[in-house]
Amino acid sequence: MKLLTNKTMLVTKTTTLVKTLGLTLSLVVSGALVSNSAFAANAANGKALFTNSKCGTCHGTEIYTSKDRKVKNLKALEAAVRLNDSKLNTNWFDEDVKDVTAYLNQQYYKF
Repeated sequence: MKLLTNKTMLVTKTTTLVKTLGLTLSLVVSGALVSNSAFAANAANGKALFTNSKCGTCHGTEIYTSKDRKVKNLKALEAAVRLNDSKLNTNWFDEDVKDVTAYLNQQYYKF
């Protein structure tokens, strides 16, 4: 009887551990998928938005390739896109800003 109780307890503990590990793994995978999709950007859409905007009215593309450019990383690039979005009243959604950032990074900055 004692052997059966110990075996039952072991099975119960093992089952609980497996369920806990399974839940933890599910949460980690779900978090990674959400995280990746949050940062997924469409550079082709960014190119279209950029091309159809007034981005070229104040400066040419030389600003992106200059050795003295102010933008030094991806975070600064996104901030610059947001600033210019507000200056030009393009009213882009967050996804659009990320798409334009992705396009500029792919085309010029290469961070």
